[in-house]
Amino acid sequence: MAFRIDENGNITLFQGDNGTLFISGINTDKNYTIYLAIQDKNRQPVGNELQVNSNKASSVVFELTGDYTDLMTVPKNETCAVYYYGIKQCSDDGLEDTLLIGGSEIGYQNTITVFPKKVEGA
Repeated sequence: MAFRIDENGNITLFQGDNGTLFISGINTDKNYTIYLAIQDKNRQPVGNELQVNSNKASSVVFELTGDYTDLMTVPKNETCAVYYYGIKQCSDDGLEDTLLIGGSEIGYQNTITVFPKKVEGA
């Protein structure tokens, strides 16, 4: 599987491939809605934000489908394209917290490096 996540939370993948993103360290005091958003280099959203409920668990899983990662395109004259992502936990009482992924600090941009498809498949 060519969906890799390093210790800093940076992702590398082939456009159109599936992948699983595990997010841990979520507060367990409430049921939070956890959001995943991806942006291009111009801060434009890529696809819709994904969301999952924590159900008071300390971790959640985002399943990135091939259709979803296919939205991250690589220009024909480039070997790869870099996108950015963020994770936020929100509660029903209005609490919103952007999570720091891996060992990152505020201001660090978690990246998704996308390589072009090698094969189309089914």
